[in-house]
Amino acid sequence: MSEKKPKSGDITENPGWFGSGYSRSGGEMILGIHANWPAYPCAPGGGHGLFDLAQFPVGTRFFPIDDIDRCVLFCAYNYDPKKPERTKDPMSPDAFQVAIWHEDLVPLQEQGLIRGITLVSEREFEIRRRAEWGWPKRRLFMKLEDGTLEEMVLPPLPPAPEEDFLYGSPYIFPAFDDNESEGAITITPAGWELVTEQLAEHLELPGSMPDLKKLLDSELYDHAVREVGIAIEEELRLVVGNDDDFGQRLVGGFIKHLDEKLFAYNTLLKIYRLRLRTFFKFTRNPHAHRKITLTRPHALALTSHALELLSDIQQFHKEESGTEAV
Repeated sequence: MSEKKPKSGDITENPGWFGSGYSRSGGEMILGIHANWPAYPCAPGGGHGLFDLAQFPVGTRFFPIDDIDRCVLFCAYNYDPKKPERTKDPMSPDAFQVAIWHEDLVPLQEQGLIRGITLVSEREFEIRRRAEWGWPKRRLFMKLEDGTLEEMVLPPLPPAPEEDFLYGSPYIFPAFDDNESEGAITITPAGWELVTEQLAEHLELPGSMPDLKKLLDSELYDHAVREVGIAIEEELRLVVGNDDDFGQRLVGGFIKHLDEKLFAYNTLLKIYRLRLRTFFKFTRNPHAHRKITLTRPHALALTSHALELLSDIQQFHKEESGTEAV
């Protein structure tokens, strides 16, 4: 679940450090991302990319705002019909960001689960990246530790892809310039169908919530989702030790508590901050204040997602209790 980060002043205090690291599909280890982002990705593979995007409502669009270490940081918009436009400050902590690895984005596009990506070669990807810096007309400099500037000498561009390729397509880098998509990506109907189906299939009802099964069996789906939302809010208050906070303020208190008590890495804090913020805004709050008609698959999917979140919060609580008992 979490690792206790050492207060050592070494590389582990880098904001993009992943602790023990992630493993790419090819076996390469990822120890961190060289950026201080407001959101970080889970480990690549396993469908995490699609499920991270599915934390947001249907119709949400995600436009890229950064691309480092083969990972793209997106800012979400169009999730609120009253405010469909993009935020003025996409890096703001009040905005909603989500990070997805290249190796997750590419198959999602190829399988028709998301739309809005154009696949390009490594050479084309690098040309586009350098063009954002003003290359080739603009001279680029880097600041050294003593404060002086040193001109950067960029390496040669990767070779152009051959027309006949024997070892797989070289067009495996994501670009975002589709006029129809406004340079943003979105989940397709097929993607939503897959997410809903898989979450519903993996639903495990905890014995500690016997009323939940009764509500689902009675087709009181809205009540079932509300029941899990209440359980999450109560568990967060239990961990934080504050009965007064609620909603996003409670989320902030919980993340601060994790940082102070469990010394969780910044990347993990940002991952759970996003999950909790999206849950409260798009699931907990709507179901707490009005009746919402749900189909059974949708209700099971929402319940499954909420129960996974509840289980993680409870696990954090157990780890903290174990730490205090030592």
